[in-house]
Amino acid sequence: MLTLTRLLAGIVFLLSAAAAAVDALVFDVPSGTSKCLKEFLRGGVHSHMSYRVAEATSAAGSTVSVRVTGPGGEELHLTESVERGRFVFQAAGDGEYVACFWTPHYERGAIVSVHAQWAVGLRVHAEGPLAAVSTAKGSIDSMVGELKSLEDSVRFIHEEMIYLSEREGEMQRLNEDTTARMHSFTLLSLALCAGVAALQLWHLKIFFQKRNVL
Repeated sequence: MLTLTRLLAGIVFLLSAAAAAVDALVFDVPSGTSKCLKEFLRGGVHSHMSYRVAEATSAAGSTVSVRVTGPGGEELHLTESVERGRFVFQAAGDGEYVACFWTPHYERGAIVSVHAQWAVGLRVHAEGPLAAVSTAKGSIDSMVGELKSLEDSVRFIHEEMIYLSEREGEMQRLNEDTTARMHSFTLLSLALCAGVAALQLWHLKIFFQKRNVL
């Protein structure tokens, strides 16, 4: 009995270690076309995807739109003109689930590189003596899914903080450049005013000398 218990515990441990299959992909989406990812899911399986624009050849086309559909064509997720995003859903039934990416604005020759990570949870069926293992596995799957979701959220927040920090640095450099240009324009204006004033004084001096006033 002890051996059987240890065997069942080992099975639960191995299943929990493989609780989620994660596929990380980086692919290009040329403007005017779409790129679709397909995944066959079993009913009841939890799925999570996070995506972001990794690189773009045009600043005007640095966003993507994303649509996720189920086996029957039903729309599960739709986001338009974003730099990054995520979605979580539970498969209602067995079938092929499709996530399509495209650029919201057409620009000839533009290409957007997308980094996507699709995590698929594992669903276990059991009958008879293994029902307890299935129940325990379901709890472990739920905990692993929650931990993965929290990990992705933390990663997403960290990337957002880095992005905001970079934007703050760019704004600071822009402000410094603007201030330096304003100082240059101010000095140029002062020099121009001083030159005009000196020219007027010289003109008045010549005028009064001709009139024998000076």
